[in-house]
This record gives sequence, C-alpha cells and structure tokens, in this order.
Amino acid sequence: MGVITLALIAAGWQSAEHAEPQLWVIVACAVTIALGTYMGGWRIIRTLGKGLTDVKPAQGFSAEASTASTILASSALGFALSTTQVASGSVIGSGLGRRGSTVRWRTAGRIAIGWLLTLPASGAVGALAALLVVWFGAVGIIVDAVLAVAIVLVLFLRSRRDEVHAGNAMSEVADSGLAVDVPSDPPPTRRQRREKAAAAAHTPTREEDR
Repeated sequence: MGVITLALIAAGWQSAEHAEPQLWVIVACAVTIALGTYMGGWRIIRTLGKGLTDVKPAQGFSAEASTASTILASSALGFALSTTQVASGSVIGSGLGRRGSTVRWRTAGRIAIGWLLTLPASGAVGALAALLVVWFGAVGIIVDAVLAVAIVLVLFLRSRRDEVHAGNAMSEVADSGLAVDVPSDPPPTRRQRREKAAAAAHTPTREEDR
C-alpha cells in the first residue's frame, strides 16, 4: 500500500498533504493478497511444513511464537523486514532445535536464491512496465494490465497441473499429533523407581518380625 501511495503522489494523482492510502488501494491490496493465498497458499504451507523440516506441533508453536515476537519487535523499532523470511528462519530454527530432526538445506538454498532474485527481477519488470507507459501513454497502461492478467492466468493454470490442496498439503498432519501423545500407562520415572526401591528396603520382612 505504501509503494502504491508513493507512486500516486509522485505522479500527482494524490496530494502529499493526505499521504494516507486511499480506500481503493487498501481494497486492491487486500484482494490481491487473498488471491495470492488462494492460488499458492497450500503450496507454501507444504514447503514450510514439510519441505524445510518436518514440523510437529511443538515446533510449529515455537516457530509461530518466534515469528510473531520478531515482527512485533521490528515494528516497534521501525525496522523493515520480510515476514516470509522471518517465518522461514523460524521454521529452520525449530527444526535444528528438535532432536532427531533434519533440515533440508537444498530446499532452504532454493528459497534463498528466490529471495536474491526477487529484487532484481521485480525491478526489471517494473522498469519494463514504466517504459511501456512512457512510450505509449494510456495504451501502455492497458498493455501492462493485459500482460499482468495473462501472466497470472498462466501461472494459475500451471499450478493446477500439480495441484496442492488441503488433502495433500500436509498428509501427515494427523500423525504429527503422535509427537505429543502421552501413553495411558507410562513407565515409571527414575524418581518413582528410587522411591519404590527405598520403600521396599524399609519394609520389614517376616524373618525380621520373628
């Protein structure tokens, strides 16, 4: 929303005295985020929940708590950060902290490469879109909109080939509860065994009674 508002102010379509995002900007951003989550949300859930490491309930809680704490602290201090990077780092950290868990560093490397390519790629796309507007004016805006819709449709149709949905995104989510399953008749602890042995040692036998 801030980038769109800044662009509107720079283009003279919005007064700098009223720098708050307009209602249509807020609605457009909300709808876009919702569509993005609908199109790729389950795929992201599978990548973070199973692709980086096998997240169990305890690790999921730890990752979410650390993500929320980091984002709230950075917001209070005025730092700009990516929630995706924070969440991914939290998941990796939770995987490293659980005994017997493994982190799939190849997947983490692919995510890091995507982060590195995002900035120059988005800059190149933005520059191309701006050039079309400069060269062709209003026609360039229409061309940008048509190209954007076409790219979104192609990506959406391609994602349908290997569809990820609620049924296969986390197929082991039911079994993950076993990580915190408490048996109905657990074995005695060391302290209980010591107390039982001490009680047996102080219990008088029949020969001692005689």
